[in-house]
Amino acid sequence: MMFDAVPTMVEYIRTGRVQALATSGRTRSATLPEVPTVAESGVPGYEATIWLGLMAPRGTPAAVVARLNAELGKITANPEVRRAWGAQGAIAMTMGVDEFGRYLAADIDKWARIVRISGAKAE
Repeated sequence: MMFDAVPTMVEYIRTGRVQALATSGRTRSATLPEVPTVAESGVPGYEATIWLGLMAPRGTPAAVVARLNAELGKITANPEVRRAWGAQGAIAMTMGVDEFGRYLAADIDKWARIVRISGAKAE
């Protein structure tokens, strides 16, 4: 058993080389709508999402950050990009700088809490 991202596993699932038991997002994957979520499969509230974000070093001028964000917004809004990503099971979560900062902080808090509760230790 393993967890992996839908985009890297979708072809293995579709060809029957791998059996998908569940997806880890809050809702079912549009790419694999027949596969239930972990929450639907008996673990209420379970959600784990793989995300990618672009970050710049502290002190990067605000104008540069705004430009990068605007250009990335254009790319992720492009219908061809959305279609290609969607076919792979990826969804663009386009966010502004402040919104991404809040998202990142919340994700760090979530996983820190889970590590504390689990008692996991780095070795």
